Amino acid sequence: MSGQEAREVRTTARQVNKRRQMMRLLLIIILFLLLLMSIVFAGASFLNKAGRFTINLDPEAFNKYGISISEKQAFDNPTVFLQGTSLENMWNITQEWLLNDPNNKEYYADGFPTYQSYAELDQGDGEHNGKDYIAYTFYIRNSGSEDIGYFGSISIDSVVKGADEAARVMVFLNGVPTVYGKTPKNPRAENASFGIDEFFVDNSKVMETRKTDFKSGEVDRYTIVVWLEGWDPECVNDIMGGAVTLSMNFKILEESFNNG
Repeated sequence: MSGQEAREVRTTARQVNKRRQMMRLLLIIILFLLLLMSIVFAGASFLNKAGRFTINLDPEAFNKYGISISEKQAFDNPTVFLQGTSLENMWNITQEWLLNDPNNKEYYADGFPTYQSYAELDQGDGEHNGKDYIAYTFYIRNSGSEDIGYFGSISIDSVVKGADEAARVMVFLNGVPTVYGKTPKNPRAENASFGIDEFFVDNSKVMETRKTDFKSGEVDRYTIVVWLEGWDPECVNDIMGGAVTLSMNFKILEESFNNG
């Protein structure tokens, strides 16, 4: 074999080896991208599940002080975590529509709960969603031997397309309702504060509650209702396809010990 032929063989061998290395690198990149896509998809699926309205109790309150939550008043299964089912493609409504009155054909939705009053809306246990709104009732109980205090709050965990601007959150505490809404961008706009009793605490929190005298054996009842208020001036086409993720969280009030 001549020197030129030998050089050509060596050159061809190097090219083949280089191509193989490039193919291996390309294969590794493709596998990495597939793995990354799988992780993103799994994460998106988890977030979709976690996007349901959840209630969380500090485990220490359960294990150390006998505080528990349940969606049944009988507390057959006391726990530290509750979760409702999310609503897909929730459309805007107005507070009156929550009752789903069959006598009003304009907004009545067949197959969904009907109520004579908002007090009745507060009577279901666990999840009792209606058309285009979330409703969840649960209980918190002090089964410990001593009186104690607790702090509760509803957090805005995530927002897509500014859907929180038109959201309303009605909180029943032992039968007394309060409707919360976000501070209007333009307070002078028509219906800017429509149906709102109190504004959100801030951009990440809907409301807070403190109970300093939660007595041994006492039970508090909560019903949370969430909808998009159609009369709100921020309820526009731009928020279509948006989402709001909420969670309610409870923990023991430390000052209840300091003052005891």
